[in-house]
Amino acid sequence: MPRIFLFCLLLLLVSVTGNGQFIMAQAMQGDTGKLYLRNVPSGLIDLFDGNINLGSEYRFNHTWSATLDAGGIFYSQYFEKNKRATGFLLRPGVRVYPGKYKDYFVELQLHYKQVMYHIRDWIDRDVVNDVATYQEFKTFRYQKRVMGVHIMGGMKEYLGRNHRLLIEVYLGLGVHFKKQYLVNEPNGRYDAPLTLGTTNNTTNNTAGNTSNNRPGERSVVPALPGGIRLTYRLR
Repeated sequence: MPRIFLFCLLLLLVSVTGNGQFIMAQAMQGDTGKLYLRNVPSGLIDLFDGNINLGSEYRFNHTWSATLDAGGIFYSQYFEKNKRATGFLLRPGVRVYPGKYKDYFVELQLHYKQVMYHIRDWIDRDVVNDVATYQEFKTFRYQKRVMGVHIMGGMKEYLGRNHRLLIEVYLGLGVHFKKQYLVNEPNGRYDAPLTLGTTNNTTNNTAGNTSNNRPGERSVVPALPGGIRLTYRLR
């Protein structure tokens, strides 16, 4: 008797799963849109660089599409003593839908971010042999530029019966090349957080550009892009 009950339970589970996949597949086959708007809501609560973002996707055919995300950065907890942050991010990409029902995707995405931080803290002055001659307490600017590449995979599914609003779940790996430096602070030094492969974070700069022998802090860091994206089909 237990074996018969277990067999019936497994048969029911397989039937429900198969029907669910068939229904979703049929729904995704109905996705004949060309142009989509999209948004990642979690950008608003990004502690490193909080942002408001808006993106788009253009489908060339059932398999290939081009994507673009852009955002404005308006606050940050990247520096503990940061008072204000402004900046932007751009993420163009190419996406492929390899499956029969086009309900999952693989995306290659480029990443660029630029942020200006306004910090009020102690800054090292006249650093000799990695030792500061003195410190100065002031409000200063610190700029960060990040370039990188992501490879991501994800799945999408409709929300509602009108086949316009979709939800995407995605996860990937990437690498970021980061450069950050003091702006208009000759012979100054300020330690930045979350750095790997640092070359030098002492700057001797004019008009925001570091000199050749003191290039600012450079690092290479791994990236783990992932999240939930809302997408709306325009046409």
